[in-house]
Amino acid sequence: MRNTLQSFRNTLYGLIAVGCVFAGALATHAEGMAEGIAFATSVKGSIQMTDAEGQHAQPNLHDTLILNESTIETGQNAHIFFALSNGIGIGIGQNSEVVFETYVQQPFPARKERLSYESSVSILSIRLIAGSLAVASNKLSPLSQARVYLPSGELRIHSATCIVQNDQMGAHITACEGTITYYYPDGERREFIVEPQSIRISPQSAKLGKVTESMTLTSLPENIDQFAKATQKASQRVLFKAGWNGNPPRAVLLTAPAFFDQPVKRPYEFNE
Repeated sequence: MRNTLQSFRNTLYGLIAVGCVFAGALATHAEGMAEGIAFATSVKGSIQMTDAEGQHAQPNLHDTLILNESTIETGQNAHIFFALSNGIGIGIGQNSEVVFETYVQQPFPARKERLSYESSVSILSIRLIAGSLAVASNKLSPLSQARVYLPSGELRIHSATCIVQNDQMGAHITACEGTITYYYPDGERREFIVEPQSIRISPQSAKLGKVTESMTLTSLPENIDQFAKATQKASQRVLFKAGWNGNPPRAVLLTAPAFFDQPVKRPYEFNE
């Protein structure tokens, strides 16, 4: 019994030490971070963006935007998709309000430009007030942080694609790929949501630390899966090039492979 207890203590101390090292590393990286950028890959309908100074603007297709400390609101039948410079794809559905409380990223040199994984380290904190939000994340650095805050609890995302909806019935959380972690309001109890699981947590259930309802992705409307796939596509459409002289990264829109498969209007000919 004594050996078992000692082993448990050693394991616990080891986990605490790893957590402290991770937190310290993240804090160190945060000191040299600048505002991350986002590229609008798809825009439809009435959308309003409010920046940190309270200025309003209508995002347009292929705009490069600063999301840090900004709010996005969408109207009926509206949506917007972003590719973020940390490799994450973001989709915001109709009648939604989403606050990007923090989006900062460490600048990176040209030699680290990649499509396959994040070029540096970043911190992303999003608050979903109402509506629907999709997050496609499979490129983040192990030192980066991505969180979605809900009225009751929060989600921690690293390598996963998920849909998060918030309405009068509570938070609806669907893991379309990978695993996401939901933390109850007390910050201690949690739920691991594994593809293709979908759960609903009402404000009352959140206080009790219980799931209100559990389903699967296949039992949900087809547009949920379509929303997730569109967000994944958004994350793959842009390459972020290193900025010059310390400037923010530059977004370069990538052409879909299907473009090169189109038939030519006139066959190429030459005279002998």
